[in-house]
Amino acid sequence: MELDLFRSFVAVAEARSFSRAARALHTTQPTLSRQIARLEQELGERLFERYGRHVECTVAGQILLPLAQAIVARADDAISLIREHAGAGSSMVRFGAVGNVFALLLTPLLVSFLTAFPGAKVDLIDKDDAQLEEAVLSGELDCAVMTPWGSTRAATHYLLTEEIVLVVPRGHRFATRRSVPIRLLAQESILLPRPTLHVSNIVTDAFRRAGFEPRLAYRANYPELTKALVRTGLGVAPMPRMLAAPETLDGLVAVPFEERLTRDLVLISPRDRPVSAAARALMAHLRAGLARGG
Repeated sequence: MELDLFRSFVAVAEARSFSRAARALHTTQPTLSRQIARLEQELGERLFERYGRHVECTVAGQILLPLAQAIVARADDAISLIREHAGAGSSMVRFGAVGNVFALLLTPLLVSFLTAFPGAKVDLIDKDDAQLEEAVLSGELDCAVMTPWGSTRAATHYLLTEEIVLVVPRGHRFATRRSVPIRLLAQESILLPRPTLHVSNIVTDAFRRAGFEPRLAYRANYPELTKALVRTGLGVAPMPRMLAAPETLDGLVAVPFEERLTRDLVLISPRDRPVSAAARALMAHLRAGLARGG
């Protein structure tokens, strides 16, 4: 059975229209209709119910659709890999991370990658952790660096573990302590980012294990805004160590937790489809660079 027949079937099923599918495939509607008729004849089943210009899959079409989509996707992946091997494939990598991870951790590695692979192009996409995973799963991104929360449906490679510290004003009662027990934060106003940044979930879970719900003052996603709010006395802020470098604190103090609190950073890629040679090269470069410490 010809691949083009499956490709035509998928196009019509997804567009729910022969005319829209024909435009998407750069062919004519009569040609597309003949291909669907051939496929229906070979299978011995009608695949579409026609309602004027609108079509819907029959039961047989609904059964066939995910299988045909998988066949077309695998064929496209194979073609891309062969073209890549021959030097005709795309060198673009769609790579994602949280903005501050790009800025504070990944920038030197991205610069060294582009120096080592001058033909490669990297499209940098800034998203929250939960959005990064969905973008990799959907194919919007080739790979991403994220903080995981629970299990992930993507292929995962561990990169590093980073301490989470508590940022407080210099005059705060915790500022002179060597460490802070989590239980002492039960009566404090806490500044956290939204839950799609998984550091927020890690901290909230640690507080719950200590027996209390955090008293959330404000949701502030941007680290410098969070620090500004802490300076005004609106709350205290747990945040990853990379966001609490001494030169960025200015009137604030970063204090470790007595019960060491950490977040992981992992590199994720699709489980169910191959990634390009350029994406594989970038992932290998990031893993090697972070294993060396930058």
